[in-house]
Amino acid sequence: MPTSKLGDAVHCFPPDIGQGVNSALEDVCILNQALSQTNDIISNALPLFESLRSPDIKPLILLAQTAFPWQYNQDIPRKRLWTINFFIRLLLSRILPFIFSPPAFILIQNHQLSYGEIWAMAQRTTIYIYVFGLMLMSGSLAWFLYDIGWF
Repeated sequence: MPTSKLGDAVHCFPPDIGQGVNSALEDVCILNQALSQTNDIISNALPLFESLRSPDIKPLILLAQTAFPWQYNQDIPRKRLWTINFFIRLLLSRILPFIFSPPAFILIQNHQLSYGEIWAMAQRTTIYIYVFGLMLMSGSLAWFLYDIGWF
């Protein structure tokens, strides 16, 4: 008889971002949806469940690793860097919300976004921050070179 593992039996996460129960409940809802679409024929529902659920598996794992990885004070310097990154993202998302997304830790609290959407938004913001930083450094260098008479 076909069986399926759900929730923490499949994806056990530390409580850092509080998504263990949420992702387990999402598993149950999606399995129920798959069973409904296949007239409760479990051998047909399980492949459908896997195809419906698999797009969020990798993003969920990546979010569990990065959204708040320093809950237990295991590395103070890295936790401080993470905190600075968090507040930079938060500030940029408040100043320019049409360009920068809030930190992933905040986005996870929006039940209307999938883990894949949250991960994509976080990665897009990371790229924009790098581009913004590169533009600031280039502008500062150009200003410095102009100021000393190289241009």
